Amino acid sequence: MRILFIIICLANIAFAFGSLPWMPNSMAVHFAADGVPDGWGLPLVNALLMSLVVGIMAVSILGTSWLITIAPSYSFNMPNRDYWMSEERRPETIRRIRSFCEWLGVWTMLFFLLIQWQIFQANQTVPPKPISIGLYVGILLFVIIFETVRSFLSFRLPKEKRQLDESAILTTMVPNEKTKGDNQ
Repeated sequence: MRILFIIICLANIAFAFGSLPWMPNSMAVHFAADGVPDGWGLPLVNALLMSLVVGIMAVSILGTSWLITIAPSYSFNMPNRDYWMSEERRPETIRRIRSFCEWLGVWTMLFFLLIQWQIFQANQTVPPKPISIGLYVGILLFVIIFETVRSFLSFRLPKEKRQLDESAILTTMVPNEKTKGDNQ
């Protein structure tokens, strides 16, 4: 996943600089919520800024991915931390968290690439045509929410462990206590 993430980051930077010959001297670089151009700039400055943003995100995601390998277990805020961060499960747990971070990075970089394509297309006409990214923002938000929920749910206790915990609770109950659903 990390290699795919790096490739898409490099593709973003290559596209930013590779499209320079086809850009007008003053290009639309910012668009209002309705997609109409409302900010102008030099193509080289746009390419540099886009590359800077991509670079910062890449360093952040890869840095976070590395930092979690050395972070102490108590620094993780996750369901069932003691179970998932135990010595025998920690390597697999760290691998899963790193994969989650890198997937979010891939989706975000694909979104940036799509935005760059939209900006490129908009600047091929005079005046620049409006862009439409609302659908793409919605898709990105859906993917982020879906992946976050999926990741959160993946750290539930395994079914066997939940059953063991439930049976331990039932065997330690005082005889006069009733479990939910007991009507006797």
